[in-house]
Amino acid sequence: MPEETPDSHDLDKLTRWHQGLVSDTGDAFPVCALFLAAGKDDRAHNIFRTYRTAFGELGAGFHDLVIFGQHGVSSTSAALVPGLGLEGLEVPCLALVTRGDPEVCHTAVLPGGVLAEGEREDDGEDVPWHRALDRIKDAVDLGKPLYLDGISGLDSREFPVGPLPESIRLVKEKVEEKMGQAS
Repeated sequence: MPEETPDSHDLDKLTRWHQGLVSDTGDAFPVCALFLAAGKDDRAHNIFRTYRTAFGELGAGFHDLVIFGQHGVSSTSAALVPGLGLEGLEVPCLALVTRGDPEVCHTAVLPGGVLAEGEREDDGEDVPWHRALDRIKDAVDLGKPLYLDGISGLDSREFPVGPLPESIRLVKEKVEEKMGQAS
C-alpha cells in the first residue's frame, strides 16, 4: 500500500467532499465550513475540532465541515485558494460558505502555531470564528436563515465561478491534472 502524503490525503478528502456536496438531497445545512491549515497549526486544528463537535450536534454532514492541510501543505490546499477566490487570505483560515443564491463566502484568519503550555485559546464573544459559530447554532436551532454579515473580523466574498459544488469540481480537476503530470 503506498504511503499516504498530504497530497494524496487532501485529494481523497476533496473527492469525498465534492461527492457529498453533489449528492446532498436533504434539507441543506445552512453553511459549509472550510478550514485551511498547515501541519503545525494546532490552534486552527483545535478551532476545527470545536466546529466539528458543534456541527455534529446540529446534524451536519461530512461535506458541511472540512479541513485541508492538517497533515502539511498540499496541492489541494494551494489550489483551493484561487479556485474559491480566496487570494490574499492568510493560512490558517476559515471560510464559511452560506447556502443561498448567491452563495457567499465569509472568511477569517485563524491563529496559527501552537499555544504555550498552560495557555488557552481565546474563544470569547468578540472572536470572529466564535461569533460565527454562535450564529450558525442559533440559525439551525431556531430554523431561521443564517446571516453572518456584520461580524467584525469576517470578510465577505462572492464565488468567482458559481455554486460551491461546481467550484470544487473545477479545483479537483486541476489538482488531478497537476498530480497526473507529476507522476
